[in-house]
Amino acid sequence: MGRQLNTYNKNLRQMSWLTISVLLIGLPLFALAAEAPGGMTFLVKDQITDRPLSAVQIKITERETNSTQSLETDKQGRVAIEQLDPGLYSVNVVKRGYASSYEPSVRVITRKNIKIEFELRAQAVEEVIVRGWMTDPSTSASSTYLDREALRSAVGGGADPLLSLDGLPGLASASEFASFSVRGRGPRDNLLFVDDFPFDKAVHFDATLGEEEDVGGGGRFSIFAPNVISGASFSPGGWGAAYGGRAASLLKLEVADGNPSPSASFRYDLAGYEVGYDGPIGITEEATLLVSARQLDFGALFETIEELDIGEPVLRDVIVKSVIPINQNNTFEILLIDTHEDYTRGVIHVFESPNFEDASLQDAEQDSDLFGLTLRSLIGEKSVWTNKVYYRSSDKISSEGEAFPDLVPAGSPASSFPVREDIITIAEDETEMGWRSDFETVNQWGVFSSGIRVTQIKLDYSTVLDGEWNRFIYDDDDFREDPEQRYIVLTPENINSSISQNETSYVGYVDQVFEFGDWEFGTGLRFERDGFADESFASPRLSVNWQPSTLVRYFATAGLFHQSPRFLELAANDSNELKTEKITHHSIGLKYFPNNNWSVLLEAYYQHLDELVVDLDRANGTFANIGDGTSYGIDFVVDGTIREGLYASASYSYNDAVVDRKDGRGDVAAEFSREHVATLGLTWEINDRWKIAGRYKYLSGRPDDEFIIHSDVLGPGQPLRYSKEITERNVGRKSGSSLVNVRVDYRRAFGPIDVTTFLDIINVTASSSSDDTEFDYRRGIEVKDDSEAEPLIGLRLDYAW
Repeated sequence: MGRQLNTYNKNLRQMSWLTISVLLIGLPLFALAAEAPGGMTFLVKDQITDRPLSAVQIKITERETNSTQSLETDKQGRVAIEQLDPGLYSVNVVKRGYASSYEPSVRVITRKNIKIEFELRAQAVEEVIVRGWMTDPSTSASSTYLDREALRSAVGGGADPLLSLDGLPGLASASEFASFSVRGRGPRDNLLFVDDFPFDKAVHFDATLGEEEDVGGGGRFSIFAPNVISGASFSPGGWGAAYGGRAASLLKLEVADGNPSPSASFRYDLAGYEVGYDGPIGITEEATLLVSARQLDFGALFETIEELDIGEPVLRDVIVKSVIPINQNNTFEILLIDTHEDYTRGVIHVFESPNFEDASLQDAEQDSDLFGLTLRSLIGEKSVWTNKVYYRSSDKISSEGEAFPDLVPAGSPASSFPVREDIITIAEDETEMGWRSDFETVNQWGVFSSGIRVTQIKLDYSTVLDGEWNRFIYDDDDFREDPEQRYIVLTPENINSSISQNETSYVGYVDQVFEFGDWEFGTGLRFERDGFADESFASPRLSVNWQPSTLVRYFATAGLFHQSPRFLELAANDSNELKTEKITHHSIGLKYFPNNNWSVLLEAYYQHLDELVVDLDRANGTFANIGDGTSYGIDFVVDGTIREGLYASASYSYNDAVVDRKDGRGDVAAEFSREHVATLGLTWEINDRWKIAGRYKYLSGRPDDEFIIHSDVLGPGQPLRYSKEITERNVGRKSGSSLVNVRVDYRRAFGPIDVTTFLDIINVTASSSSDDTEFDYRRGIEVKDDSEAEPLIGLRLDYAW
């Protein structure tokens, strides 16, 4: 599906330009009516103890008029202010004995009271807080926090929060889709949590079958609408003992709470719509509810713009979150996520494919759900105990077939094409129940935390091949009965497999941060029993932070991380008995603050990779823990404010990741490694209504393969077929690519309705990348994707009462 999705942009671009021109030019022509006032409610807590902080001084400044107002929180750490003119405000939060916090850009919306939370950390040294980028003090300083505004209006983000992560340390993303890789590891090596619940089904169309780009790409679009996520915490490595299971990066997404005042929203783009509610629920005085429901029908869109070869992808997402304070010490939360996706590509789509480049028939459907309950309790004066129980399910079925348009005379209708439907079918059924309990307290040495996790997962996976199937891309060491045969044959005897397994996994961890003046020493130990790997192990973690002054902070991290085997690899062959991969991590770095407006991050890291899972044979679906390798590099990030309303950021990452697959070829570049990734971004909030942003990005190419193309491999009397024999994997590199993204946001109130619209153009210069090529076995050529500028548009209406 990847190549087809890339091709639809040409016609979509024309349609988007017309639509956005009407939106951006026409809206200001409406009558200039005065906008009704809005408000803000502040909630300030201690970052460690989660207790409300009273007598906190809050100063808000209206950016347009420079007028200021001062507030002070009550015993509940709250303070509200009404009758504020809609527009942009800066907020400064100060309390003696705590690091101050500053947010330079908070938007007040007509008729709506928005809730803004601050978490302050007690410390003697005043810490510089830089716009939108906050470090988690319990982990490395390279951990980064992006708030709601940064996620929903990031250049290149479109309507997808996961597209808004560009520029984070070590992260590489091609910008078109929501998947990303970190420090040479693959998209599926990232650890993802939603409200601290494990949920790895957060990206739609993560293909099991299809083109190599789709199967390895990690998915296309996230399940989250742009306003649903209130914050994202990202760490490229070296996190604490509370998290494990994947080792590339840790991404924690926070679903937004409801605001104090009720509002309804409607968002429209060319693929579909979203409706939502945000506000009080009435169960208790401060109980809130957020509801988001959307449906995107790309099939109807593709038909409208006459891109008829792609297929019919449809997705639906429903997210509900309620926060219910029971009393001053206990808060109850409910989270419900329900997602559905469906993708069909039939013979009529093959008929529309240029030169019949893609003759695959595909059908995939997936339903994923998460239901989670959280009870957060304040114990004593300095302790927090959080308990979470959840149920997660995923039911996915994928099938692939093939059409043979070259076996009928040219110009024949699609109905006459010979087809083999559902040649291979893979079913993936998962159910998971879990309990997560975390306890944190301040003690005489610093901060102590501990927790347990109990998880029960039931798998029902199966692969069914309906007869023999010739495949024309293969490795030179893949099994062939005749070594001179220039293609491989998948057979039911070697491919059919199933797994029905129910396993329980256990985790316990302890973590103590020792505070000695300017120094912090974090020591942690994670004990884990992985049921599917049938392994028990301990993973130590260590961190050191030294902040001798307000200007600089030095840090180092080290630890052992285990990565659980993928379920698909376990189920691919009955003989696959896979263990966890082991990653030993070390890093050292600094964060420098030349003044209150700028920060510079530099981190160097080294990782030793052991017992990596490698695929042994495509014809048999066998895998084994025989690989090893290394990954090292540096990450460099500069972020700051040029002047009020004008922000800049720059990042550079170097990575050298190699893997030895134990196939006699020695170290080769890791599949997803990119030696160089660089970004340069600029955001200008022109006034209360207009904001423009741009980002330049350079990506060096991914590793390339050496291969031989063989012709007429089926022999005389058979259809003409070419094959691609890969003789060496990941040698050399594909060419790099650079692209420019530009975004324009416009916002205005018309009576009681607040209108927001944006134009986000990905790859303005239409630069091409050699990363995405597919082999056409009917013509014996590599088909390269044509790159086009991709305009993404959105229109959102908010009504508050």
